[in-house]
Amino acid sequence: MIHLFSDQVTIAAAPVDVWRVLTDTTAMKNWMGEPDMQLEITTTWEVNTPFIIRGFHHVRFENKGVIVAYEAQKRLSYSHFSSVSRLPDLPENYSLLDFRLTPAADQTILQLRIDNFPTETIFKHLQFYWRTTLVKIKQATEGNHHP
Repeated sequence: MIHLFSDQVTIAAAPVDVWRVLTDTTAMKNWMGEPDMQLEITTTWEVNTPFIIRGFHHVRFENKGVIVAYEAQKRLSYSHFSSVSRLPDLPENYSLLDFRLTPAADQTILQLRIDNFPTETIFKHLQFYWRTTLVKIKQATEGNHHP
């Protein structure tokens, strides 16, 4: 079983702009999915509090977890469990997503590392989803960035 996925994207914007797109729940709905998914994102971004994403993609779903780290403009980490997996809601069935922002001249490197995939199917899904979604975050940030 593969236990780690990592990828990164360089964004032509300051960390503050990348952070806003990454953590503003309205902006998140735009890069997380299509409007017909009816996404609802619930979080306070406080460490050890719930992070919940509900929506519709062929079926109703709820992705949930807990905020593990929140360091403004530097790091966001949370656990992730999807109702679509049909796995028992147990700690070993949660993946851990860890975003890190590194300033680089007039750009920001956004790195994503995901650990602990309970199944090969979940690994493949999250790998496919996040490779595409990191590009969407880049496009959303650069499209909204005003120097």
